[in-house]
Amino acid sequence: MTTQEHSWSDPKVGASRSVLVEVMTILGAEVDKLVVVGGWVPELLYPGRGHIGSLDVDLALDGRKIQPAAYDSIRKRLMAAGYVPASASGSIFFRDVAAGSFSIRLDLITGEGIVPRDEEPNAVIQEMVVGKLRGTDLALDHAVSITVTGALPDGSVNEVNMRVASVAAFLCMKAHALNERKRQKDAYDIYFCLRAADGGSKALAEKLRPLLGQILVDDAMQILRSKFAAIDRVGPQWAAQVASEQGEDFEQVARDAFERMVVLLDTLGH
Repeated sequence: MTTQEHSWSDPKVGASRSVLVEVMTILGAEVDKLVVVGGWVPELLYPGRGHIGSLDVDLALDGRKIQPAAYDSIRKRLMAAGYVPASASGSIFFRDVAAGSFSIRLDLITGEGIVPRDEEPNAVIQEMVVGKLRGTDLALDHAVSITVTGALPDGSVNEVNMRVASVAAFLCMKAHALNERKRQKDAYDIYFCLRAADGGSKALAEKLRPLLGQILVDDAMQILRSKFAAIDRVGPQWAAQVASEQGEDFEQVARDAFERMVVLLDTLGH
């Protein structure tokens, strides 16, 4: 699948997408060890269907595959390209775009692996302290490969290959995010996938079905059941809040989000 860049109403969103393309240009040699996660996933999986994009870039590193680097590390390559680390050994970077008009955040994360997060919240990958995010292991193990064409921050256009979290893994990651923070866009991203996917909720249920039985997946389904249990729950309400800011009808979106989630979970028997 190849996706082309299109115009964004918010120029910072366009700047963020240019950073995504640039990061995958810089780290192209590591494409099999990286997975795009976070807010750009819905647009990459369902391009041109009305997703609002994202203001930052989230990339998962597969610590099982990335070897220690003696000199040409991921960190050094990013810094050489103008990415400024937020701390001396951390994995958060900022990239100034459009002559400093926008500062785009790049967040490198990894999976929890076999170590419980509450015992070891971070991993060390190529001398970077990388935060572990619940559900990331699913994205690392269930990703799809796509080709994206888009502008870099300097205006030149490049075609890059990247691995993106599958929609099943993404839904689970966002479910866990809903359970751990207050960010309305998490609910919107979930709803967008339910609405944009070919075949809708029932088709997504079949993509999730093979993953059932894994604790991360089963827990995610229970979270979704709770957060979307009624129209006035945070799932439908937060999804509608974001959608209404784009001109959609709040009440219509809230009801649609609730009903689509009911179909998904009922199809799965959760």
